[in-house]
Amino acid sequence: MTYIPKPINLSDIELTPDLVELREAIAENAHEVWAENRRNEGWTYGPKRDDDKKQTPDMVAYSELKDSEKQYDRDMAMNTIKLMLKLGYDLVKREDTDLYRELIDVIRSKDKVGYCGCGSPILKHQVFCAGCGKKLEWINY
Repeated sequence: MTYIPKPINLSDIELTPDLVELREAIAENAHEVWAENRRNEGWTYGPKRDDDKKQTPDMVAYSELKDSEKQYDRDMAMNTIKLMLKLGYDLVKREDTDLYRELIDVIRSKDKVGYCGCGSPILKHQVFCAGCGKKLEWINY
C-alpha cells in the first residue's frame, strides 16, 4: 500500500506581519526543542550528518543555520498558524510580555533587510509593511 499525503490546502490564507513574526519565533523555538531532544539522545555537532556517530551540522543555534535549513522550521510554523486560522481559531496577542519583546527584538535585528518608502524597517519574510500596510511585492508567500 502506498501512502499519499493529502495536506489541507492553505494557499488561501495570508499571514499578517505580526503572525509572520510569530512564525519566526515558533520556528526558532522548534529548532531549540529539536536540538535539545537530539542532545539528550547523544547527538553532537559534526561537519556532516553521521547517524552512527550521532553527529549533525544542524546542532547549532538557529541564528547560525543556513536559510535553507531554517526554511523547514519556518514552513512548519507557517503551515501550523495557517491551519489554525483556516480551522476558525483567532490568534490574539494579549500583551507585550518581556519574552515577546526580547524575541521580536532579536528576530527584527537579524532579519532587517531595508526600509520601506515610509521609513519603516522591512524584514526578510514580511508580506506587508508594518508602517504603511503596503504589500511588499518581492515576497514569495
